[in-house]
Amino acid sequence: MRGLLLAALLCAGPALAQQAPLTLPTRDVAITYRGTGGGDAVTIVMAWSAARQAVRMEMPGMGWSVANHGATPPSGFIVMEEARRVMDMPAQVLNRQIGAPRDARFVREGSDRVAGQACTIWRYQSGGDEGRVCMTADGVMLRSQGSFAGQSGGMEATQVTYAPQDPSRFEPPAGYQRMPSRR
Repeated sequence: MRGLLLAALLCAGPALAQQAPLTLPTRDVAITYRGTGGGDAVTIVMAWSAARQAVRMEMPGMGWSVANHGATPPSGFIVMEEARRVMDMPAQVLNRQIGAPRDARFVREGSDRVAGQACTIWRYQSGGDEGRVCMTADGVMLRSQGSFAGQSGGMEATQVTYAPQDPSRFEPPAGYQRMPSRR
């Protein structure tokens, strides 16, 4: 499960390489993914707000998180529903939410179709971190398989829905206790 979460975090946003895929969606979209590695099958739902440059990631049994790449500096939080708490997202997690490692090198490998959408397959590498992603032309990650810090995992889109996203879904819930991140 940890490897699956790492794959989601590695490929959720933009990488800063000269020849790299566009990895921040340019329009609002919701994507349902299924885990492609590890033991238990996991469903992950991500919603992107292009206007806010923010992503909301929901994982059953774990709560949800928002990474706001449009804020200066970028910010984020994790919501623990059962405990009714909101924790600021630690910088190292937020950095992974904005994409593959900043110094990643990308090589285009071909094309494919996932969940009815055309995508380009890219291989990336940065130090010991490596993997493959399949990205749409408008920046939606449809498939990811990779490793980070010795753990591997992957995910693949099963449904892609382009539609406006409710801005309130990208805000911390009212009445929850706010906790600073542990750095």
